[in-house]
Amino acid sequence: MAGDPISVVSTLIEAGNVDTVYRDVYLERARALLRPAMSPEDFQAVERERAELAGLPVAIERALTKANWPLVKELSQRTEALKQSVEGKGKLLETARGVYAVTDVRLDPFSPGLQPFTRLSTKELPGLQSRAIQQLVTLEQADIPWKDFYAGRRTAFQTRVRISSEQEDAAAEATSAVDARGAAAQALKAGDMRRLEKLADVLMAAGTPSAGGSKPAATSGATATPEQTRQDLLVSFASDALGRARQLGLAPRHLESRVELASLRQYAWNPLSDESGHVAIRQVPLPSGSAEGLRDRVEMLMIHPFVNSGGARHLPSLVAEDVLIEDFPDPADGQQSPASQLLATLGLPGRRGLPRIAIEHALLMHGARVLEKEIGLDPRVFRLVCIPSDVHLRIGEAEGWGRQPFWTHFDGYVVMPDGRLRALAGGDVRYGGLYEILGVQRNYDSDRLVARFAVVHRERMVAW
Repeated sequence: MAGDPISVVSTLIEAGNVDTVYRDVYLERARALLRPAMSPEDFQAVERERAELAGLPVAIERALTKANWPLVKELSQRTEALKQSVEGKGKLLETARGVYAVTDVRLDPFSPGLQPFTRLSTKELPGLQSRAIQQLVTLEQADIPWKDFYAGRRTAFQTRVRISSEQEDAAAEATSAVDARGAAAQALKAGDMRRLEKLADVLMAAGTPSAGGSKPAATSGATATPEQTRQDLLVSFASDALGRARQLGLAPRHLESRVELASLRQYAWNPLSDESGHVAIRQVPLPSGSAEGLRDRVEMLMIHPFVNSGGARHLPSLVAEDVLIEDFPDPADGQQSPASQLLATLGLPGRRGLPRIAIEHALLMHGARVLEKEIGLDPRVFRLVCIPSDVHLRIGEAEGWGRQPFWTHFDGYVVMPDGRLRALAGGDVRYGGLYEILGVQRNYDSDRLVARFAVVHRERMVAW
C-alpha cells in the first residue's frame, strides 16, 4: 500500500458517504485495512471501556458519600487507567467508529428528486462531484490492489453523473412549501418575480394539474433516470457458485421483463407532487389484466419517494433479470420460519422479529464476505439484500407468497416528508397480500416480520 492505512480508511469512509450504492464495498475494504490497527473485537473492548469510564464518576461519588476510602482509591486508579487507554486511541477510535458502528443510511445526493431530503442544493452538487472524483484519484494512488475498482467508480462519476438544472433547484424549493402552487403563491406575495418565473417553468414541465383537474400528473424531469433505458441484467452463474449458493439456501431464478408494469413509473412521486395530483390516483390506468391490489402499490409509489438500501432512488425498471433468492415457502400461521446456513453466516438469530436496523448492520458487516468467500461472487458486481419488492412480486405469484398473515422485509425505504426513513415491507394476506407494500420503523421487531434474502446485480440499484 502506497498510503498510510488509517488515512486511506478515512478516505474510504468519505467516498462511501457520497457513492452510497457502493458504500458497503468501501466499508468492507476499510475493515480489511483497519483490522491490523484495530480489529472489531478491539473496538468493542475500547467502547466498553469508554462506557465504564463514563459511569465511574457516579460510583466514586457514592463511595465518597459513604466514606469508603479503599473503594475511592480503587475507582480512582481504574479511572486513570481507562483515561490513558481510551485517550491514547482518540483518532483511531473515531475512524473505527465510522467503519464498525455504522447504523445510518446515506441518501444518494445525485439521485433525481432526493435533494429536498439530502439538504443539498443543486449548486452544491458540482463541488461534491469534484471532491468524490478527487477522493477516488487519491484511493487509486494509495490503494494499488483496488486501483481498478476506484478507477471504475471515478469514471462513473465523470461520465454518468448529470448535475440537475436550475429548474430542478426550483423544484426543491417548492417541496419545502406546502405544495408547488403554494410556493408560487409565496413568491408572488414576496414580489420575487425571478423565482416565480422559474417555478412556473417547472410547474408547466411537470404537467401539474389545475385545481380540480382530473388528469393524472406525470412526473417531471426530476424522476427521469437511466432506469428508463436500463439494459437487462442477465447473468450466467457458474455451476460452482450455484452449488455453494444452494448450500446457503439460495436458488437461481430468471425474471422476465414487465414493461407494462414499468411504465407506471411515470406516476411516481416527484418534488412537485402535491395533493392536487394525488386526487387522480384512482384514475391511473393499470395494464390490462392487472389485479386491483396493484393500485394500492402504485398509490404508495405516487405519494412517497422510495430508495433502495444503497440510498438511491428506487423506480423499478422491471427488466429481465437473473437473481439468487431464498425460495422457501411462506411459513403458515403458527409455523416456525426455516433456518438456514445463510442466517448463521450473517450472524442473525432467526428470521422473525428482526428489526431492519439489525438486518442492515449484518448485511453491512458480512454481506460482501458472504458473496466473495461463501458463494464466489464479486461483491463489487453483486449485492446481498432483503428481497426487493419487485422481485418478490414477480416471483411470488408462482411461489404462492403473500397468502399468510405476516410481512416480508423488502429492500429499501420509504422517505417520509420530514426525511425520516421507514423500512419497506409487505405481503401480508390481511392487507393486500402479494401487492401490499408499506413502511415500518427501522427498529420495529414484531414477530409478524420475516426476513427473506436475495442476491441481485448491483447495477439495478444505481439511479444515475
